[in-house]
Amino acid sequence: MLTRPNRHDRLGGVKGTRSTAFLLKPRLIIACTLVCLPLLSGALPTATRAAMQTVRPLPAPTGFADKTFEQVWERTDAPVLAGLAQRSWYWGPRPGQTMQEPYAGSGTGKRLVQYFDKARMEINNPGADRSSEWFVTTGLLVVEMVSGRQQVGDRQFVPRPPAEIAVGGDGLGTDPDAPTYTSFRQVASLNGPNHNRAPKRIGQAITASINRAGKVGDNPAMGLYPGAKVAAYSDVTGHNIPQAMWDFFNMRGVVQKNGVLSDGQLLANWVYVMGYPITEPYWARVKVEGVYYDVLFQLYERRSLAYIPSFPKGWQVQMGNVGQHYHRWLYGGPLPTPLAPLGTSPPSAHPGIPAVPPMPDPVDAMVSSSAVVAGTPVRVSIMGFRPGEAIVSWFTAPDGAATDARINLIAGEDGTVKDVSVPTTGKAQGVWAITFHGRASNHQAIAYFYVYIPPTPTAGAATTRPAGSPSPASTHTRTPPRGTATPTPTWPVVPTETPGGLVLSVRPGYGPPDARFAFLATGLDPGEQVQVTFTDPNGNRLYPAGSDNGRYRATGDGNLGFALVPVEAFPSAPLGAWLFEVRGEQSGLEGVIGFTLR
Repeated sequence: MLTRPNRHDRLGGVKGTRSTAFLLKPRLIIACTLVCLPLLSGALPTATRAAMQTVRPLPAPTGFADKTFEQVWERTDAPVLAGLAQRSWYWGPRPGQTMQEPYAGSGTGKRLVQYFDKARMEINNPGADRSSEWFVTTGLLVVEMVSGRQQVGDRQFVPRPPAEIAVGGDGLGTDPDAPTYTSFRQVASLNGPNHNRAPKRIGQAITASINRAGKVGDNPAMGLYPGAKVAAYSDVTGHNIPQAMWDFFNMRGVVQKNGVLSDGQLLANWVYVMGYPITEPYWARVKVEGVYYDVLFQLYERRSLAYIPSFPKGWQVQMGNVGQHYHRWLYGGPLPTPLAPLGTSPPSAHPGIPAVPPMPDPVDAMVSSSAVVAGTPVRVSIMGFRPGEAIVSWFTAPDGAATDARINLIAGEDGTVKDVSVPTTGKAQGVWAITFHGRASNHQAIAYFYVYIPPTPTAGAATTRPAGSPSPASTHTRTPPRGTATPTPTWPVVPTETPGGLVLSVRPGYGPPDARFAFLATGLDPGEQVQVTFTDPNGNRLYPAGSDNGRYRATGDGNLGFALVPVEAFPSAPLGAWLFEVRGEQSGLEGVIGFTLR
């Protein structure tokens, strides 16, 4: 819903009425796009300056399902609730319904979620690092509603009826022509980074329009609005960002952290809140409180934004009520029949590869092609990591075995690494996964791809290897991709392969804590002393029981292999991503690979 600002709104007051049994639907639901308060604290109102000097937490609403939810909420919305900021909600005035929703791989089969007007907060792994920015996630709710697929696990999705809910405005009841989430399905990037990409158009006017049936048009007059020029471009998904929305992402104002007020960037990490854009910006004629307005919509992975240029400055960019809409989609009963076509896959997505099997959507990753002939590299871009942190990686084969991918990276300033080349030479036919694990944050990005081996190989074609077996160590020598297109001079160079071809593997790559896991390291010096360390999801470094503090000896052929049951080998075995690290004391070889307890 979009709301026209009134005098009460402009004075920063809060109107809130409970519209349903499960969510609050405040009348004031607009977020400003221009600086609502001066950037210099000396120019702030006296009452605001005084309040910013206190360390006493401001009054907060009750009902947060977890303390970390409140910590995420308070940054932008606590000052609004206290009347110290002249802007609307980024989450909502108070938390909504708390639920345990199905989620495979969480250990219990469920995860804690809490709905807000604008989004949903969730905890996927209660045993992870609570200080990590990604301990609380907000879900790709817009992606799910546009695609019509609800995510119920890291790799599990279930189809649902189309989300025929108006993205903004008064709703289909009084505005039956308003675009819905389904209206954007044919123009959204839902099938990888090469699907529905747009060329970079920095500085150009935005004139494209869309209606409820998903029909795209062009209205040159719309490009005359001041915020309707392209200001930025997302290389990850290939979409342009309007000036008005880019200003919104970079807006500063009063923020709160642990009860302390300060002046700062409202969206400390806009990708964490919004996700990347999945559509181009499109104009629509939408009814707001009974009056038609020109509105520029753009959908992001987690949120939607609307730019209403005829509204007063300070109220022109609004976040959509994605949390409310998603809850209605899941629990609100039947929705209207969509007018837009429902197909999502582009034609000839995988030419020459018959019968590509279904596979999970990537997790914080974009894949150049989800199906390739063996020997063709897959290019992957990953996101969501801490700037500058070290990232390790491993493959999960079609049979579930994990092997070291030997692709070590450093995250860029924006927490991403773009255009990573992933080799498929020697890979068995089937669905593979490559997991990228942040050493500091424990954040994981997972890309899935299908390797196809033609039935009649031509000369020089790749030779099939058993599932899970590594490629020869000498086949690839790569420099890790830089995290951003313009990396800082201090960006370190990290080798992508350990010298001499040390290769680690774990079988299975995932399983319950009481399962038996087999660990193997090959390529060590014959008979050398080897130090083995395990790191649990909480960052604790552990040694298996009875192992002399992780000290082992390689065999005469340079191998090290052993098996253990986590609940028996360690004092505790929390669910989540674990690391298995090996260091040869004579050879100096080091390697690391991950596996998951779930």
